[in-house]
Amino acid sequence: MLKKKTLLKTASALSLFGMVTLAYAAMPVPTGWYLEGNIGGSKATSKSYPGVSSMKNTGKGWGINVGYKFIPYLGLEAGFARYAPTRLNSPVETVARDSHTSYDIAGKAILPIACSGVDLFAKVGVARINSQIGVIDGVGAANYGLTFNTSSQSATGLYAGAGGDYYFTPNIAANVQWSVAKGNSKTGNLQLLTAGLSYIFDPASM
Repeated sequence: MLKKKTLLKTASALSLFGMVTLAYAAMPVPTGWYLEGNIGGSKATSKSYPGVSSMKNTGKGWGINVGYKFIPYLGLEAGFARYAPTRLNSPVETVARDSHTSYDIAGKAILPIACSGVDLFAKVGVARINSQIGVIDGVGAANYGLTFNTSSQSATGLYAGAGGDYYFTPNIAANVQWSVAKGNSKTGNLQLLTAGLSYIFDPASM
């Protein structure tokens, strides 16, 4: 009897949670300022390192965005991203690493899927990429004839991204998105595939 009561209570709680979630999902999403944080995997490409035996150009990356949603279909945002450093190896060890960051500003086109709580979006804008090599083992690098330009390299290029949001409440959403920041041969191109959360500030409550 106790087990039946527990099961009934659990089922009732889950049903209530589902009803609340669906009710929130069907509500219109407010316009206004929003803040977003994301974490996932990154990849750096299109940059060569002469003499390096091997390299690892993937790893953990993250980003933050702040934006303004003018209407349900259009927004403007600025972001910062830090990518996994590219690890540069001699035949026996990692001797240097190339760190990458970027700043971007982009327009955001949004397609709400009616009464589902889901938005699809695409972003296009411009990014400023920064790249700088730091030497970990100078002696080990010299032993294999490796020299690195440790000065900071920067480039401005195309920024683009795409993804989707799911609103648990009218103000809080989970998202997945992919983005690319295009640089040049001195900085490389930077990709980021992440999941995260965003919060939109309802103007009525400000």
